[in-house]
Amino acid sequence: MHVFYKKLLTCLLFLGASCLTVHSQNLISGFNLGKGKATAALSYSWESYDEFYFADEKMAAPPPYGGKITTQSITLYAAYGLTDHLDIIINLPYITAKGDGSDPMVDQEVSGVQDASLFLNWTPIQIESEGGLLSFVGAMGLSTPLSDYEANAVLSIGNQSTRIDPKVLMQYQSNAGWFANLNAGYSVRSNDVPNATVLGAKLGFAAAKFYVDLWSESQISDSDAQDIGAVPFNETRVNYTQIGIGAYYPFSPVFGISAGYSKYVSGRNVGLAGRVSGALVFNF
Repeated sequence: MHVFYKKLLTCLLFLGASCLTVHSQNLISGFNLGKGKATAALSYSWESYDEFYFADEKMAAPPPYGGKITTQSITLYAAYGLTDHLDIIINLPYITAKGDGSDPMVDQEVSGVQDASLFLNWTPIQIESEGGLLSFVGAMGLSTPLSDYEANAVLSIGNQSTRIDPKVLMQYQSNAGWFANLNAGYSVRSNDVPNATVLGAKLGFAAAKFYVDLWSESQISDSDAQDIGAVPFNETRVNYTQIGIGAYYPFSPVFGISAGYSKYVSGRNVGLAGRVSGALVFNF
């Protein structure tokens, strides 16, 4: 395999997370960095919505925040190869959420450090064939709030919940460069925030000096959780499906840039946000 292509693959673990929303749990990948190798990235993202699902009814963004709610985030991401098949991943976002309402009695902006996430990404089984590589991945994650942000509000940066996120992933990577994976997990959450099943899929292509993927992710909260209005916001049932595209370009084996776009296409008790993101990626 071409050396530059190997270097490109070490970046894909980061890209799998960098183009997703801050609420997503998908920090795992079918690619491992390799023992002693590391990736670090600083990313920026911007998203907004003016439509919101109250239960399954689509409505305008809720007052008193006006017709649009905008969220920006700066995220620090790092991953390190403990062995050739085991990576440790850290993710830390700083988030600002704004409304465009004119009510002087209502705070139209909140910001702060959200939740730190720590994942172990393990690939215990790899099956080589003439055409490519089939990988089976298991992961375990822990996320917890790092600041005392308000959770029970429409304009909030998180839900003040500690989460345990076991996940599994199956990926096929062809020698020609294309790959596909399916992943599934169950997120166990504290503070009466509903637990949820998270499902995802990705199809991509990695050439010697270019990478692109298409992905989707869905969250399904436990069915006994209630809709918005019946319980505090952070205890609300939240379902969604989002789709996205990501790309990565390495200028050298050490440095590259990534960009992505994603969109919520359906949901329950969730804002239908569109999101753009970009990142500087460094490999060591």
